[in-house]
Amino acid sequence: MIIKSPAKLNLFLNITKKRSDGYHDIETYFQLINLYDEISLKINKASDISFISNNSELNTNDNLCLKAAEILRSHVKSKKNLSALIELKKNIPVGGGLGGGSSNAAMVLLGLNNLWKCNLPKEQLSSLGEKLGADVPLFINGFSAYGKGKGNILIKHQIKKNFFLVIYPGINVSSKDMYQGYKINDCIKHINIDNMHQNLGFNSFENLLCSKYQDIKELLEILRNYNNGAVSGSGSCVFSIFDDEATAIKISKLVPKKYQTYIVHSLNTI
Repeated sequence: MIIKSPAKLNLFLNITKKRSDGYHDIETYFQLINLYDEISLKINKASDISFISNNSELNTNDNLCLKAAEILRSHVKSKKNLSALIELKKNIPVGGGLGGGSSNAAMVLLGLNNLWKCNLPKEQLSSLGEKLGADVPLFINGFSAYGKGKGNILIKHQIKKNFFLVIYPGINVSSKDMYQGYKINDCIKHINIDNMHQNLGFNSFENLLCSKYQDIKELLEILRNYNNGAVSGSGSCVFSIFDDEATAIKISKLVPKKYQTYIVHSLNTI
């Protein structure tokens, strides 16, 4: 079984308060995009759950793919020995704010639910996925959405097709560290579906990221000089929104060659 595991962009990210459970309440728009990792799932002849990736940094027991498989197996409490060989071809930048790890966890849950014939509904898979990361339910539900709460309350909302120039500055940013380092101020505005188009590109982390990483600051300046620029999630990827692919390609040629660039388009569903 081969599964495509997509990335997402946060077209805006507004942090409104810190919660008692340690998470933060946010307002965001999760835009799925056609940048994919590839996951292969099959029954493991060794009768265990094992994982391997083309990205050697991910070949640890702390990987979200393994955690997703273990949490599903534990939940179904099957008397038969459920096994899996999980192979991940990683294309989405790690620590880039594109949700690659959450997407991988979601696709493993969905895939093994079929492979193991667990027959769990998406609501149950989302509840399991939420234990692994606040973004996991987005990918299990499989549609672009306005998100609130800790990012797990999703309202399906489609916007017109856009093209994006996404730039990875080669920096692995820890979401956990960014949220821990973020100082909550009084929320000066709330972003909802009605006013979201006026707030595209807003990101509560931008000032903190720009103060810590000069490359992110410089890339935003380049993008804004030619079009628009924003940070996705807690960084490090930045992006620019375009109506057409040709202009996105044109602007991508102005980005310093040392950075990884991607031209992608929006997905309403996966």
